[in-house]
Amino acid sequence: MVKIKWMLLMVAIGLMIQWMQSCTKDPIENPDTDSDIELNESADTILLNVQYGSHAQQVYDIFLPRQRNQNTPILIMIHGGAWKAGRKEDLNQYRDIIRANWGNIAIVNMNYRLASNSDHIHHNEIMQDIDRVIQHVLSHQKTYNISSKMGIMGGSAGGQLSMIYAYKYNKNIKCVGNFFGPSIISDWEWYNSTNIWLGGKVGNILAEYVGQTWDKEVYDAVSPYWNVNSSTQPTISFQGVLDPIVPPNQNKLLHEKLDIQGVENEYYEYFAFHGFDANQSRDALLKMIGFFQKHIK
Repeated sequence: MVKIKWMLLMVAIGLMIQWMQSCTKDPIENPDTDSDIELNESADTILLNVQYGSHAQQVYDIFLPRQRNQNTPILIMIHGGAWKAGRKEDLNQYRDIIRANWGNIAIVNMNYRLASNSDHIHHNEIMQDIDRVIQHVLSHQKTYNISSKMGIMGGSAGGQLSMIYAYKYNKNIKCVGNFFGPSIISDWEWYNSTNIWLGGKVGNILAEYVGQTWDKEVYDAVSPYWNVNSSTQPTISFQGVLDPIVPPNQNKLLHEKLDIQGVENEYYEYFAFHGFDANQSRDALLKMIGFFQKHIK
């Protein structure tokens, strides 16, 4: 009798594994989205390194949930790395937590051309890449079977890029998630400091991103703080109080200004450095999911 029960249990486990595998397709690498590809809407689908430009860094991954439809919203994810380093895979852990806790969301995890003085890639070029990703995704909206409703989030430099892109360049973005990203690029004390964690003068890093050395007006123009107004999108931010790279007061000031402008926002601090541990990351992401679900409508 015990043997029969054991055999039935093993059969049930086998069927469960088979069912789970049938609900998730193997990732499709380097898909030609300009051809007539057919995507199975009854299974989770992952497309890796979708090209949106000719540069090697102009690629994105997209996760499409099973049972998606024309109401499935989009989340754009932007990695950090002081604007000149990092890659989309750095956010895979965040992506997986979001996937596990938000069933009906299409996640776009993008690379962008990294800031480089020698290659003449700066703020404007990175903004162009974010815009190109969004336009590429929307041009394939029918193929992906998703909506055009969209939120954007990023970590560190990716948080700043997410905010400034939404605030200044694309009011169709519904809401913004900022994970310890700088909001005041025109912070002279920060610009004029040396940071051992960044390996040198902060001003040199900011100048490579902006495309020129210090100019208060130019640096204000790429600062999320100085682009906040009453029409700014709802924003949620997360900041480590011991952050040795991004001055924690920047995001406090940002959210004070959002309050003054009557913009819905949430701000959370963690006892952390520039980055969160697993429990803090999960807590922050669950808060962000709730915030985004409220505003992506």
